[in-house]
Amino acid sequence: MNFDRVLAIILRNYFLTIHQLERFTDLLLFPIVGLLLWGFFAQYVGIESALASFLVGGLIFWTIFERVGSGIGIDFMWDIWEHNLMNVLASPITLIEHIGGLVIVAILKVLVSLAAMLILAGFVYGFNLATLGSSLALLWINVVLFAVVLGIFNVAVVLRFGHIVGPLTWVLPFAIQPFSAAFYPVSVLPQVIQKIVWFLPLSHVFEGMRYTFKTGKLDANNLLVALILNLIYFALAVAFFIYMFHLTRKKGSIVKL
Repeated sequence: MNFDRVLAIILRNYFLTIHQLERFTDLLLFPIVGLLLWGFFAQYVGIESALASFLVGGLIFWTIFERVGSGIGIDFMWDIWEHNLMNVLASPITLIEHIGGLVIVAILKVLVSLAAMLILAGFVYGFNLATLGSSLALLWINVVLFAVVLGIFNVAVVLRFGHIVGPLTWVLPFAIQPFSAAFYPVSVLPQVIQKIVWFLPLSHVFEGMRYTFKTGKLDANNLLVALILNLIYFALAVAFFIYMFHLTRKKGSIVKL
């Protein structure tokens, strides 16, 4: 992998983001509006401070996941919509370098969104994510890892089946949301579903977040399980991507994207 070419992908997306309104609004508008909406709702119904922290914290970490997970796929879809993918692949840039660049771009974008949300949450609601202490970094790593897994999966499916399945890039995160336990504990879900969602890294992340907010201690068990699941799913996602790429190249369907 040539990191100069990866940097070129990052710079290209940077200039596109600051010059295209739809990309720039996606960077800040939706995360900020979502935070304001749920924060004001919590104040309106008089949710106690601990529950409000669960809600705002869950929203911030969910935004990280959704922005990175869908961002990788959507940035890939932009190249398809603009009929630019073949131009990219005709250059010395490899597909792996292209996807690697998109992953870094998605992470950088979410850092900007996260900074804006943290400033707003602190100023408007007095919420401080730093109270999570060392757990913050571990929660962040696990959320981003699973988001990257989802992004790689989305790209692999789009690469194989074309833009017809493109909506999966932004639909799939919200299909996962009810089972992620972002805004409520896993215990409120039906027993059968509870057994299934424990195989979802996000459920362990959000349970660990609530535990830390409540006790001030690190929930090492949930975070370790989330990390193990993420590493397994990451390996499977990479293998799935390689398989889909070779299948697409063999069938010659990549030129139809």
